[in-house]
Amino acid sequence: MDYLLDILRNFLQDDLLYRIILIVITIIFSFFVAKFLGFIIKKIIKPFVQKTKTEIDDLLLNISGTAIYRLVFLGGIYLALTLFEKGIKNESKYLKKPLIQYYPFLEDLIFFAEIGLFIVLVIILLNILFKVVDIFIDWYAFKINAKEDRNLSGSLFPLLKKVSKILLFVLAFAIVLSKLKIDISAFVVSLGVGSLAIALAAQESISNMISGFIIMIDRPFRIGDRIRYADNQVGDVVEIGIRSTKIQDFDNNIVVIPNNEIVKSRLVNITYPTTLTRVVVDVGVAYGSDLEKVKATLLKATEGDQDLSSQKNPAVYFLNFGAYSLDFRLVAFTDHYSNAWDMQCRLREKVYELFKKEGIEIPFPQTVIHKAETKN
Repeated sequence: MDYLLDILRNFLQDDLLYRIILIVITIIFSFFVAKFLGFIIKKIIKPFVQKTKTEIDDLLLNISGTAIYRLVFLGGIYLALTLFEKGIKNESKYLKKPLIQYYPFLEDLIFFAEIGLFIVLVIILLNILFKVVDIFIDWYAFKINAKEDRNLSGSLFPLLKKVSKILLFVLAFAIVLSKLKIDISAFVVSLGVGSLAIALAAQESISNMISGFIIMIDRPFRIGDRIRYADNQVGDVVEIGIRSTKIQDFDNNIVVIPNNEIVKSRLVNITYPTTLTRVVVDVGVAYGSDLEKVKATLLKATEGDQDLSSQKNPAVYFLNFGAYSLDFRLVAFTDHYSNAWDMQCRLREKVYELFKKEGIEIPFPQTVIHKAETKN
């Protein structure tokens, strides 16, 4: 190789032209090397990756294939520039002094070329990171089936993508400024002070936003879930926003609760992990009643109910010896929580009718007063 280069140099007898031709040869060679690596990735590595069960490795390979091609080609240009710089600073074979002394503008040209290559490198890496962020966020969204939740697919994940890209862009901008030897300390201090002022002024809003992210990621409830929240109130979740969560109560009113309060409060998700819901009917019977008859009558009340679940059988429990009654509890199940209220009403009516038919007494509260006899 050195022999061929010496022949070329002696043929040209011009060191500047020789160095320029070396740059061109190096760039062309790096182009073909990059193409060859791309061919290997496409024809050899990609078929193996496509056999895996997940698609995330296929997407990452597509990005890496393009990235490797660009980075290798860019590396070839940088190598050519380095060789050119080294060559013009050495002694010339056909001149008394190195080329840099005859052409001093070449040093500035090399400097600007290096800066340009560095900026292009940062842009390529930034573009790769952007795509990787999109791939992993989309993969996580698919994993948790976020398409069913419009707040995740339409709000949270697009917002995460934008925030991640802004942070990466700021980082890349700071790296470029550092390469240009521009002092960024004042910029960082100003940014920090401004961020602190905004954080203090909007502390409550930021707290609600962070809580909103926690709710969307942790997913203690989803849109459409029925939850029991503060003071034993029950409602259906209709929207999970960045700042607040909206719940529709049984009066068809929308209750807006800041996310910060929801995260700190105790919640019961009636829907999760299954929509199977327990329906309870408590009733008291008079002392002296036939216990087995009472149990059979309560179970009979559930027969033929349109919302009775086949997953679990109804049951009757003797709860307590009350002040004026024997307390029983009828427990039945319905497949969906939305049926629980209507089913509970029907069971109460049925129990009342059957008790009346079977002669089972539901006692009123009563107090027995004994009067002591007095001797005359």
